[in-house]
Amino acid sequence: MDFHAKSSMGWDMADTDDEIDPIKVRTGLFALITARLEDAHEIAVKGQVAKISNQDIGDLIVDLRSMLDETNIHIDAIDLLRDP
Repeated sequence: MDFHAKSSMGWDMADTDDEIDPIKVRTGLFALITARLEDAHEIAVKGQVAKISNQDIGDLIVDLRSMLDETNIHIDAIDLLRDP
């Protein structure tokens, strides 16, 4: 087996950083953050209902924590993309 043969995408594509546009990545991450914050807003509104069970409140809390964790990951990724 010849391990030096090029893959279908070519070796140079896998070895270069210029295939990834950091501006597009950054703007995409901010879009994901926006979507998550909108989802969190919807959950927060559901939590404002006067008659809601403790189980439902617990479910909303779990969902919010998950969204906040995802948002923090996106924020960390954006921070890593910044020029030093």
